[in-house]
Amino acid sequence: MPTRGQLSVRSLMARFTGRRRPAGPSSEVVTGLEPLTERLSSHKVTRLALSFLAANDGLHLKDLGLEEMTADRQATYEGHRFWNFGSDSFLGLDRHPHVHEAIRDALPLWGSHNGASRAFSSPVLTDAAEAKLAEWLGVSDTFIFPSVTLANMGVLPAIAGSGDLLIVDRESHDSVHQGARLAAAGGARLEQVAVPSPQAVADVMRRLPASGTVMAIDGVYSMSGKTPPLAELDSTVRSLGGTLYVDDAHGTGVVGPRGRGAAAAALGTLDNVLMVGSLSKAFSCLGGFVTCTPDLKTILKIRSSTFIFGGPVPPPYLAAICAVCNIFMSPEYDLLLGALRNRTRQLTAGLDSLGLAYHGGGAAIVSVIVGDIEKTFAAGKSLFDRGYYAQSATYPAVPINGGLLRIQINANHPTAAIDGLLNALADVAREVRIPLRHHSQPLAASA
Repeated sequence: MPTRGQLSVRSLMARFTGRRRPAGPSSEVVTGLEPLTERLSSHKVTRLALSFLAANDGLHLKDLGLEEMTADRQATYEGHRFWNFGSDSFLGLDRHPHVHEAIRDALPLWGSHNGASRAFSSPVLTDAAEAKLAEWLGVSDTFIFPSVTLANMGVLPAIAGSGDLLIVDRESHDSVHQGARLAAAGGARLEQVAVPSPQAVADVMRRLPASGTVMAIDGVYSMSGKTPPLAELDSTVRSLGGTLYVDDAHGTGVVGPRGRGAAAAALGTLDNVLMVGSLSKAFSCLGGFVTCTPDLKTILKIRSSTFIFGGPVPPPYLAAICAVCNIFMSPEYDLLLGALRNRTRQLTAGLDSLGLAYHGGGAAIVSVIVGDIEKTFAAGKSLFDRGYYAQSATYPAVPINGGLLRIQINANHPTAAIDGLLNALADVAREVRIPLRHHSQPLAASA
């Protein structure tokens, strides 16, 4: 049975293929949201996306409505049971009893919602969560936002304004680019670098002197799982008077000492950088944060519109954040991370045996290189039909012929499920002719 999303795509496609059009000027006046829908559906970008979705109906496996999810990462879609390798709850903390207990205990005390902008008031749980995050990370303070996207869209315009230079790595997450565009609208000079080498960044900084410079980059790239040269970039940027800004959403909790992220792993300290972390993903809670000092936090509260107008993290999740930090600072974290690492090594060793090329392996994301869009979707659907789901990542999330099967490993995936995934990948690779790794190609691109 077609989903609501599939039916909607088909309906919208009919608009510009001539099979169905709304009433013309001489007919009865169209009311409601129909004129807006018609205008937007005729936009070339929308039409291209709709054509793409229609051409790959049933193959792209996006906008799925899952009917069931189990603790061992099985899920059901339209009655089809499969192993879910698309979950970013990397450590399985969404099922942890201490996290559940923290939410349950806070709910009757604080309710389900704060009821006010943080600019006016916050429960003391906010201060407790920010302090607990700072303790775990070894920094003087942190600043919580409702999501990583709102953190990037609030902090970047706050720290890069008129007369400043903002350098952004092209491969950074879309929310970094959204925040950078807001900063540019506020007067910052925005420059992108295609390859974030220290030399390329230094060349831009020397060519465009500014009152202040910020270099924004991911800690772990969301699609590939690779890590850029953060230590070299930090040294270069700071030597020329700038500040490194690292969106480490995909490294938070799973990379670096006690999960403090890729920047902490590369630099040994977070004192000289702004590190944005996720409170979903490995935390399995809600929100995002940025490291800072108490004085800088006060300034960010004044200058960040998404803090003022973005709404709060619900109090029960603030309590859960504290519980997760306690887990990260306990011996149990070593067991959780060990389970994740063992499963990641199991997967990459299997991919090496199959001769498949892939990115990542240093965090919790391993992306098998497939190639063009059609082949990537065919591989993802074939894998799904065999009972395994991985995300088919295609353009524009990756280069036009750089399609990936994006596999996210969780600490609570059964090892037997990973063996099954590898067997299914072997069959899919033969079926759709996924290219094998050349002998001269490195086993995994982790840097």
